Amino acid sequence: MDLAPAADDRRGTLGVGQDGAWQIRFERRLAHAPERVWAALAEPEQRARWMPGVTLDAAPGGTARYDFGEEGAAEGRVLVADPPHRLEHTWRWPGEPEAVVRWEITPEGEGSLLVLLHRPLAAEPAVHYCVGWHAMLDGLGAHLAGDTPAEPDYAALAEGYARAASAG
Repeated sequence: MDLAPAADDRRGTLGVGQDGAWQIRFERRLAHAPERVWAALAEPEQRARWMPGVTLDAAPGGTARYDFGEEGAAEGRVLVADPPHRLEHTWRWPGEPEAVVRWEITPEGEGSLLVLLHRPLAAEPAVHYCVGWHAMLDGLGAHLAGDTPAEPDYAALAEGYARAASAG
């Protein structure tokens, strides 16, 4: 069962994909060329502005580390780096099976379509991951617009994604 996104088109979807695995999918339309979006993702000084605590060596075999302080850290290896179109890396969170995070950037008019896919996941942490990815992608949008990312309302995001998950 795929869960439809909420009315807010920035929301991701979470649910079971065609192969039976839980997944998270976000689509963000950005008013910036793929090269600009790639640079924000791949260049450490830019990434630090919207995704602090993340180390991502955007080359095959490079490291991927998402450090969430006291909450823990996800670690992985870059599987695919195809600038400015695709970055894919593993995601290992303690106590969970290994997953893959894929960032796909395609030209769309004057801008880009960014698709983030995180799968396969256990159902329980999927809502929490949706909240985190949503906040990070909001930060990316703000960074690309030249703004300082706002502090996310994590409680409201968690409530919305939990409601969507329980509706499916």
